[in-house]
Amino acid sequence: MLNDTAKNMQIIICQAIDSGNYYAAYEALIIYTQTFSVDDFVEEYKWLINEYGPQVSVICLDNNESDIDEFIKMQTYKNIELAKLSEEDSNADIIEYIKATSSKYICFWEVSCEYDNDKISEMVWKLESSKQFNVVMSPRMYVDAAGNIIGHKDYAYEDIFNNVIVKGETLLNYCVSNNINLYGSLSDIMLNKNCAYDMECQHIYKSAAINRLNMLFQILEGQKIFYMEQSLVRAKLFAKCDETDEINEYKELEASVNSKQSNAISVLSEKSIKKEITFFYTDKGEYYNLEPIANEAGKRGYKIRFTKDKKEKAEIGVYCQHVCYPENSKFSLILLHDLAQGHNKWPNLWESERWNKFDIGIVPGRTWADRWRQCACFYYVNPRCGTYEFGYPKSDYVNDKSVIERAAEIKKMLGMPDRFTVLYAPSWENDNKEDEFIKAVENLEVNMIVKQADWPEAYQHIKDNIEYMRSIHEGRYENLYYIEPEESIMTALSLCDMVVSDESSVMAEALMFGKPSVAVTDWMIPDEDPPRPASVPMDYVIKCEKKDLREKVLSIMNHSEEYEDILQKGRDTFSNQGNVCKDIMDAIDYYTQGGTEDGFMRRKLESKYRTFNMWN
Repeated sequence: MLNDTAKNMQIIICQAIDSGNYYAAYEALIIYTQTFSVDDFVEEYKWLINEYGPQVSVICLDNNESDIDEFIKMQTYKNIELAKLSEEDSNADIIEYIKATSSKYICFWEVSCEYDNDKISEMVWKLESSKQFNVVMSPRMYVDAAGNIIGHKDYAYEDIFNNVIVKGETLLNYCVSNNINLYGSLSDIMLNKNCAYDMECQHIYKSAAINRLNMLFQILEGQKIFYMEQSLVRAKLFAKCDETDEINEYKELEASVNSKQSNAISVLSEKSIKKEITFFYTDKGEYYNLEPIANEAGKRGYKIRFTKDKKEKAEIGVYCQHVCYPENSKFSLILLHDLAQGHNKWPNLWESERWNKFDIGIVPGRTWADRWRQCACFYYVNPRCGTYEFGYPKSDYVNDKSVIERAAEIKKMLGMPDRFTVLYAPSWENDNKEDEFIKAVENLEVNMIVKQADWPEAYQHIKDNIEYMRSIHEGRYENLYYIEPEESIMTALSLCDMVVSDESSVMAEALMFGKPSVAVTDWMIPDEDPPRPASVPMDYVIKCEKKDLREKVLSIMNHSEEYEDILQKGRDTFSNQGNVCKDIMDAIDYYTQGGTEDGFMRRKLESKYRTFNMWN
């Protein structure tokens, strides 16, 4: 509840606006904000800042007249002084300008960034509304050439420096010691001119990038910084280039903050790692994808262990879960949990499922390799020893004798005739999906196979759904067959001619066998409350609604050639079939046991864009 002083100030502000004395109203609003903080009244009259706020100098670090003019034109803030640098201007000249200008605040413009229209306005407001800090900083986004956001503001901002005041030394020491750039660039800050009084041009570097970083470090040192929650800047992604000079000069600058850049790979080489591999899994889908690697490891004399305890310590840990603890392994590898992983976040699922704490990352084929390359400019995407297009371990078994023999055994046991076979294999069993599938297909000249996932006990409600569906269908249809949940999906895929699902990676795995898949897009997925429709961004999957499922199955049965283009797109999902596990184990041998076989290196991936590192 407002006190009398606050009420009286509101009245004064409103009277000043009514009389046309907007500047006085603005000054009174700032005093009100500093005294009573931001409330609904402040938000209502915040617009005053755009016309009556203090002068801001925009120092243009790059010469690009048209882009600069467009930036100024689009800014909602009006009281701006432009300072355009020439090629001869140095850090010393910038410092001299800041000290001499009559502007209250300073910010920077770079051609390598895009800016929100209210970038200056929001930053000025933060500085004006508090006396506790002299610098504001906005976390950045990252965009490709088409303007698509590839990287959102770093999750680390939210965990550490989001909407807080932090000392400049604390920020710099944290970033340098962890080799993480959370300070961005000069474009991400606005400072009170008073910050520059003690600044000096301490060192001149050959690289423009390091000179700008040096300037930023000088500004931040000794200052209190407010880390904004709002992202107002987007850094553009640029093609890779030689940054040898920047690397060498950054090491000099790094020493000035009395920290050393961590070098995980050199530490790794000093570890003594036993010939023991622990495979971490939570469900049978993960288990069956890890099993081929384990078999190859066993042939090479490794001690093998499988565990569901994700926190168990290991010599060499191989993981494919969404949540992993690679720090508990001396050496760690990460595979995708499934081929549709993070489909609602593509391309950058690594924002939330980070690979930088692992030693090796493995992608299954060209499609995922391209997705990784697009995002590999961010530190959190990069395992310490690289990411490799080794392939999908299960694909080594497509033509394996044991799979073919097991499929023939199951077919004989079930008494399944030789005719077109449709496999139903959903990600989630809910809302009577199985019943809807059977009713759509039962009268066609087909075999119907149901293969449910092998759910853990934590999902008892899904297990109950599966059991109920089976209880009302099994034995009531002459063309319906059940394959047990714990059976390998490879057996079911070997037996069928096509797959029906919702958003399961089984649809992608079918492509290993050259078989098409149909996703029923209006089947609901109960991983949210309320459940959501199936999300199927993959262009190698045939899509339909459940009302059209019967006709879609008939179309594929009778006109399979019409879907060849879709199948061709899916073939890029898998690489290196037949040699996947060999290359994975060659890499493990190389990095942990002093192995000499390095042919796997040809499959190491590189970023599409220049890496966003400590100096850009």
